[in-house]
Order: sequence, then C-alpha cells, then structure tokens
Amino acid sequence: MKTAAILIQKLYGGGAERTAANLSLSLCDRYQVHLVVFDGRNISYPYAGTLHDLKLPPAKGRLGKMVTLLRRARAVRRLKRECAVDAAISLMAGANLVNVLSGGPGTIVTSVRVQMSKSRFTSPQKKRFTLALTRFIARRSDAVAALSEGVRRDLIDEFGLPEDKVVTIYNPCDGALLREKAQLHGADAASMPPLSVTAMGRMTRQKGHWHLLRAFAQVVREVPEAQLYLLGDGPLREELLRLTRALGLEGHVTFLGYREAPHAYVQNSRVFVLPSLFEGLGNVLLEAMACGTPVVAADCRSGPREILAPGTAVRERLPQLERGEYGLLTSVGGGDFCGAEAPLAADEAQLAEAICLLLTDDQLNRHYREMALRRSADFAPEVIAAQWAALLEALPGREG
Repeated sequence: MKTAAILIQKLYGGGAERTAANLSLSLCDRYQVHLVVFDGRNISYPYAGTLHDLKLPPAKGRLGKMVTLLRRARAVRRLKRECAVDAAISLMAGANLVNVLSGGPGTIVTSVRVQMSKSRFTSPQKKRFTLALTRFIARRSDAVAALSEGVRRDLIDEFGLPEDKVVTIYNPCDGALLREKAQLHGADAASMPPLSVTAMGRMTRQKGHWHLLRAFAQVVREVPEAQLYLLGDGPLREELLRLTRALGLEGHVTFLGYREAPHAYVQNSRVFVLPSLFEGLGNVLLEAMACGTPVVAADCRSGPREILAPGTAVRERLPQLERGEYGLLTSVGGGDFCGAEAPLAADEAQLAEAICLLLTDDQLNRHYREMALRRSADFAPEVIAAQWAALLEALPGREG
C-alpha cells in the first residue's frame, strides 16, 4: 500500500480544514495516510491515519514568519523521507508553500480553492505578492487540484499553467453522514416554523449576508410567516445585527452563531440560501442539498452554477432569476455594504423572488428537494476519493 501525506495548517475552523479531514477518511482504504498539521492544539473534525502535529503555529512579524516557514519545511521534508511518502497533498496557500519547499522524492500535489486573480486585496503590493506566490507554488507542483472548474480556468487563463497540469476535483460531501447527524440532533431545530430559511457561513464581506437581509425584508412583506436563521459568526456580525434592527426584522431573523450540528437546522428549513459575492466552490451549498433542502444561490464565480446548472456559463448578472437543473440562481450582489435606507437592488429583488417561490410553491419545492438529493450523490466521498486516487496514480514520482 502506498503512502500519502495531507498537509494543512490546522484541523478546526473552515472548509479547507474539514476537507483535509474528510480526505484522510476517504483515502485511508487506498493509502497509508499521514495527516500533517502545523498547529494541532484544537481538533474539530474526525480524521483517519496517523496525525503529526508539528507544533509550529503562526508567528508574528516578518522575521518570525520566515523562520516558522523554514522550520515547517524542514520538518515536513524529514517526515516525507521517514514515512516514505509517495504523494503529498496540501490545502491552502501556507501548506502549499511548505509542500513545494520541502521537496522530497514523492509526488507534490497542491490545491487552489479560489479564483486568485479575482480575489480582493488590501493593497496592490499584497495582490502582486499573492499572485506571484500562487504562480511560484503552481509551477513547482507536479499537479494542481482546483476546487472547481472556474478555479481551474483561472489558473490556466490568468497564470499560464498547462491545461494538463490542473485538474478539477470537488470537495466530497457525505450526505448520508450529514443526514444522520441532522436526525440525531433534530431536537435542536424542532421549534423552527414551517416557512424557515437558512444560510450558513462566516460573516465576512465575501458571503454577502447584507444582501440576504435586505432581500428578506421584502420576503417578509410577501410571506409574513417567513423566518430566517443565520448559522455562523464573524467580523460583520454586529453590523448585520444593526442592519436587522434597522430593517425591522428582529422578530424574523435569528442569529444562531456556530452550532455543533448546524445541518439539523438546514434540514428542517424549507429553503437554503447562498448569497456569496464569490466562492471557490460553495461547500455549504452541497451540504444543504445533501440534506434534501432546496437551494437558492447567487451566480458568483465560481461553484454555484457548476453545482446547480452544470455545463452552462457563469453570468453573474441575470435578467431574471434562473431555474437551474438543481436549484435557483440569481444575480450576484454588489460588493459594497448597503444599509436599510438604500432601495432594493435588482439582484436583491431576484433573491427575494426566488426565496418566496420556494416558500410558497409546494410543487416547485418538492421538485428541487428531489433534484438536490440527486445532485449531491455526484459529490459522495467514494466518488471524490476515486478521483484523487486516479490523479495520484497517474503522476510519476520525483527524485529528491
């Protein structure tokens, strides 16, 4: 049996960390798995294989960061040799950089999870550095796994990577496990009313929650019984709370924060909404669909359209809401935070219309509930694991 290492900063928090843990579970039947974390103080996700905690958390200051980077690279290089690693997979930029710097005789596979050329940066210098770093990592990898086809095209078109070097491998979504957990914790969400809407994600600019709140004010005018549940937390929470009050939605919006079993709420809701301005894929969209919940998503770059209307081109600005094969798509919201006083934008009106449709049209809701479950099967762990295994088997090793 060959040996695979999976490199990640930590095993708590966001989607990449959960993906690393899930990948270890998916590959453990095919490989001897070594899960390498730089900072293992908190472990939130179940995993398989041998865990290696480098005990090298993020450092402060430019010099401290450089020293930590070099220490991580040396530790990983030593681990690759001692464990005779045949393939090393890394997720996120920091782990990717360590993977390529550590070298070794095994195959190096890095992953890119967002369209880097279209990301928003705090300064031109930061953008140049990040794009140069992405190019450096990608060109020194044996293969690059893109989280979605939109990310793959970005690496090819904007970074000049050869088409045969970049492969799209979606995140796995274990629908059976999510549904089991949702049922187990069903009592947590038992009090949700029939016309409930959920959204899940960190409260940052990327997720566009203010557009959802503004749209929901219109939903409540048309469907007074509607209730919105927001799962997650983040730096915009207080601003979103103020917007909720300004819109007069205190009795219609519940901020749930982080929950041990968020999918119980998702499964108990009639509609799930992803109002993001941009995504790599949109894991939560897949998870909601695996729970059998009809979905509405902004047609952002990239991910939602690949999931809901595969084979069609992203448009971002739609003349009207689109009934995709597996869910509803609406225009992407503007990037600037809007208060309660601004008139409803066209994209927000589409969002409100889509939510109202799925709240009130029983036949349409049943249709998309069935289609959501059908589509989620394409992302089952065994399907994605087979794609990773095929990629690793197709790549030759390297000397080093």
